[in-house]
Amino acid sequence: MKKIDKYIISKIAFAFALVLIGMLSLAWLSQVLKMLDEIVMRGADLGSFFILTVTVLPNIISQIIPLAVFAATSFALQSLSSDKEMVVLLTSGMRPIRLFRPFLVFGLASTILLTTFSLFLAPSGMRYTKLKIHEIRHDLSGTLIRDGMFSMPAKGLTVYAHKKDDNTSIDGILVHDNRDTLSTVTYSAEKGYLINENNSPKLILLNGNIQHRNLSINGPGMTTISFEKNEYLFSDFLNQDNNFNYDSSQRYIGDLLFPKKDDEYANSRKNSLKAAGNHKLAQLIHPLALIIFSFSIFISGKFDRRDRSRNILKLTISIITFQILDFFIASQAQSNSSAIIFIYLLPILLTLASAILIKKKILKPGY
Repeated sequence: MKKIDKYIISKIAFAFALVLIGMLSLAWLSQVLKMLDEIVMRGADLGSFFILTVTVLPNIISQIIPLAVFAATSFALQSLSSDKEMVVLLTSGMRPIRLFRPFLVFGLASTILLTTFSLFLAPSGMRYTKLKIHEIRHDLSGTLIRDGMFSMPAKGLTVYAHKKDDNTSIDGILVHDNRDTLSTVTYSAEKGYLINENNSPKLILLNGNIQHRNLSINGPGMTTISFEKNEYLFSDFLNQDNNFNYDSSQRYIGDLLFPKKDDEYANSRKNSLKAAGNHKLAQLIHPLALIIFSFSIFISGKFDRRDRSRNILKLTISIITFQILDFFIASQAQSNSSAIIFIYLLPILLTLASAILIKKKILKPGY
């Protein structure tokens, strides 16, 4: 019997790995595309981009494990049914409750895996991602000045640096300020220094000129002024928001359910964070609930081709309905704390309904 358990578990695990990789690839790609513009525009290096794409993986995995478990279980049951293996096992004297044992073992293992990712690895990875992106956004030398390239760190501003000697010193620099399209200004200088004092970034320009043209008035056209030293302030239109707060995906379960009293951000969003924390805990029930539900649908059938097709249709409709209800209840719980109880009731009721179906169809005398 142990060989049968290993055979079924290996079949579920193989399907789970394939589904997880497939879903993870799509979800990861969408996350990477969101970060790509941010990273490229800020001038971050390839190593930082690679690290960020890796640190978001635990959060993605924690979200897709329940669906991957459901899909893998359904595939394994469909395979056992279509190959007549389930019929052979049941007619050979194996009780349906015994047949469920490998599915239960896999369900417990997937729950442990989900707990590890959802409660520990995911918030750790998202915290690092948030911190790294925050650093990249506020790295003025990378945001404003990019060696040998034109950059547009803000709307109406174009900056070009011929060469950066270090993080602050630039050889050959041009700044084109086009915020007012009727009165554009172009600064060019042989050398410049980028300085950030009290979150007020400014560029010290040496040995250059200013070209100014005001189209709103009649005149000779372009005006050119030479200078030995000039300062250009970026703080007027660069958003230097230094507020750094962790949202729900970046908080551990204790921070979600019991935020610290001095955490103003968390206390102002206590209901939404509490709902997110309870939703994380409730999701730990989902793998086992979905496995029991999938098993109850297949084991109570007639094992013919038409019945298998109906089972697949039932499972598809059921999982879509389940996910819609889960997301709806979770969103309602953010504004109404009394809805939190339904976050737990949904998987519990699904499990009870599946158990009743198994008892009614399978465990009755003479089965």
